[in-house]
Amino acid sequence: MTAENTTTGATLLRQVVPPEKRELTELHVHLGGSVPIYRLWEMGIARGIRGVAHSYEDFIRLLHRSSENTGDLDHYLEIFDIIELIQAGPSAVQESILIALNGAYRTGGMTRLGPGGEGGDPEPIFTISRLELRFNPMKRTGVLFSRGEPSGLFDVDRIIRAACEAAEESEIAYRGGIRTGFLFCFGRDMSWEVNRTLAEKVRYWKKSQKKILGVDLAGPESAMTLSNPAELEQMAELFDIAAGDDLGRTVHVGETPHVNLDTFIATIKALKPHRVAHPVVAARSFWEQNDARGLELLAERDICCELCVKSNILTKAIADAAEYGRFIRTLDEFGIRYTFSTDSPALQLTTLANELEFLLQHAAVTPEQLLRAFSTAEQATFIKG
Repeated sequence: MTAENTTTGATLLRQVVPPEKRELTELHVHLGGSVPIYRLWEMGIARGIRGVAHSYEDFIRLLHRSSENTGDLDHYLEIFDIIELIQAGPSAVQESILIALNGAYRTGGMTRLGPGGEGGDPEPIFTISRLELRFNPMKRTGVLFSRGEPSGLFDVDRIIRAACEAAEESEIAYRGGIRTGFLFCFGRDMSWEVNRTLAEKVRYWKKSQKKILGVDLAGPESAMTLSNPAELEQMAELFDIAAGDDLGRTVHVGETPHVNLDTFIATIKALKPHRVAHPVVAARSFWEQNDARGLELLAERDICCELCVKSNILTKAIADAAEYGRFIRTLDEFGIRYTFSTDSPALQLTTLANELEFLLQHAAVTPEQLLRAFSTAEQATFIKG
């Protein structure tokens, strides 16, 4: 799947999206993957960050997530330390959020991008009018978590405040054309001390900052599977501290073989998410072992699934377009709601329009399924109103 598609592909999507659906809601986008590579290069140069890359060309090759340098979730995530360092600090977070929102509004409905992620389509099919951004504020403090330090160069309180101010400024600039808010991610690759600090910060700031929509659990599943009941209980406590009953809950779980079906089920029951990202293990267990417990749990609790097509294929969570079609049909079979998002559009040189065209071109989704997913996103968003 490439960022540049044929005119026929563009026509397919344009025919499917009716005039009244030209403003879409996107639920699953990471801030670290939403700033175009050429802008990250400029930010790194401006901040004098050492060792970003030997050249601009090397930088693009390093950060661009493709089939040549990915292969599984761990490899997919390995360059995010560089991005988080470039985005460290209140001003860098503000700049990143403004760029991400501008990009979503301008290029989300485009079918062609330039080599650095700049928009290249003069006639976008739609705009993104509501966008949920997720990131980990602790990873924007400038700290190297591999050294086990719980705090960094920058104040996390100022980072959270700066993010919320940037969101409000963007909405004013667009005159209501785009609305946004944040999911703050606990890290599977962070210590319990750091994750607890984040939980307490969210609990404090959610009282005054309406742009804080919810919490998430993200990062490499290999680093923390939560198969240990004691660890799962700890994470559930952090979700309760941060989200309580007034914030949305979503969780990355079941994307890789590191998490089996039993752990997937236990995680859903303990963390009580409203939405779940990439729950591939639930479908694969049904296909391979005829074990429908995961799918039945998602249906029973009316949990919405966040599907990110290109990243799921890059990490080998889903093999190809044909298997993606099977995945979607399986969710429909069990009456499970789902939405489509880009995950890290800038790093994959993709757009939401590009992802949807890919599905249509390969007959992995029908127009009816696509329109239903649009409506589901509008209903499932944590952005109120």
